[in-house]
Amino acid sequence: MHTLRSPLRSLVALSLAACTSAAPSSDAGADAESNASPRRACARPLAVERAEDLGALSLPSSAVLSRDGVSSGVFRERIVWTFGDTFLQRPNGIDGTTVLSATAGWSTRDAPLMLTEPVDAQGVPAQLIPYTPEEIAANRADAVRNGFALWPGPVIDTGGDRALVLYQRIRRMGSGFFADSLGTARLRAGETVAERAPQPLFTPQRITLGDGATRDLLFGSEGVSIIDGFAHFFACAQEGFLNNVCRAGRVAVARADDRSAFSFWDGARWQPDASRAAKIIDEVGSGLSITFNPWLGCYLAVSGVILRSAAALRASDSVESGWGPSTAVRIEQAPAGPILAANTGEYDYLFLEHPALRSPDGRTIVLSYSRPLGNFRGEVRLLRVVLR
Repeated sequence: MHTLRSPLRSLVALSLAACTSAAPSSDAGADAESNASPRRACARPLAVERAEDLGALSLPSSAVLSRDGVSSGVFRERIVWTFGDTFLQRPNGIDGTTVLSATAGWSTRDAPLMLTEPVDAQGVPAQLIPYTPEEIAANRADAVRNGFALWPGPVIDTGGDRALVLYQRIRRMGSGFFADSLGTARLRAGETVAERAPQPLFTPQRITLGDGATRDLLFGSEGVSIIDGFAHFFACAQEGFLNNVCRAGRVAVARADDRSAFSFWDGARWQPDASRAAKIIDEVGSGLSITFNPWLGCYLAVSGVILRSAAALRASDSVESGWGPSTAVRIEQAPAGPILAANTGEYDYLFLEHPALRSPDGRTIVLSYSRPLGNFRGEVRLLRVVLR
C-alpha cells in the first residue's frame, strides 16, 4: 500500500495505520443476529469545508536525513509516534548500516509536531524494536539483499503499565521484500526502546479472494484502528485492476496481543476462522484508518488514493459495509497545498487519521502522510481537515 521507489526506499512499505487507546468492551452492544458493530446512521453528509497543512514532524537531530511512514497512539496522556526506516548520515552502532528500521518519539496534543526523542553522542536515535542477534548478523552480512527490518505501527493502551507496540518483521530480498510476521512489543511511558515478545502475533494467512485467487495476507499489516472498543486489524490485497480490497480481524483492546481472542468478519458475522475473512472495504490506496466520528454521527474511513497524491474520506453507518468508493470525498495535491507535492515520479502515501488530535466534537480531524523527496529524503506531514 506504499509507493516509495528510490533504491533503498523501495524496501520501505510502512503499513500499519494509526490508532489510539480506548476502553475495552464486549460484543454486548453489537447486533444480536450477526454480532456486527452497532449501526450508526450518519447525522449529516460527509463534506470538507477546508484543509490546512500543519507542517512536518520534527527529526531528532541533524544526523537523521529523514524517516517515513508514521503511526501513533496515546499512552499516559502523551502521544507516541512510531516511524519505519529512518535514514542516517552515518552508520549506526547496531548493525553498521545507515538506516534504523524503527524509531519513536513522544509529543503532547498541544504541540504534536515537536517530538521528544533521545539520541546518542552521534545524534543517532534508538532502534525502537530491538533486533535479535541473528537479524543483526544478517544485516551486517548483506542488509539490502538478505537483511531484516522491523517496521513499527500503532501503539495501543491495553490497560497495563506498558503500551503495546505492533510491528512487521520484513525480510529484504534484493529489490523486493516480504513481511513474514506481525509481532508485538511493550513500551514504557517516555521510552523509545521496547521489549520485544519472543513469538509473533500473526503469520500470513492463506485467503481465497473474491476473484478466486488465493493470497497469503498478514492481518494488521495494512492498519489497525480502535472502533467501538475493539482493535481492528486490516489485511488488504489487490483484486482485479487497481482495486485494493481489505479484510479485518478484531479483538477486545485489553487482549490485543492474544491471538486466540481474535475473530474475523466473514460477510455475515465475526467468527474465529481467519481463512473465511471477507471484504469490509475496497478501493483503498495507501493507508487505512476507520473511526467513529461524532460530528458525522457515523463511521469515517481515511485512506490514500491509488496512484495519486490524495486522501480519500468515506462515511458509513456500518464498520463492516457501506464504504462505496462513489461516496469518497477527496483532498487532492495542489501547487500551494494543502497536500504538498512529492518528488517527481512518486506519490505522497500512507494517509491516516490520528484520533488523538481530533476536536472533541469530531468536526476537525488531523491526518498524516509521507512525502518522498528523493535521494533517501522525505518527511511526514500533518494535515488539519475541517468537516462541513
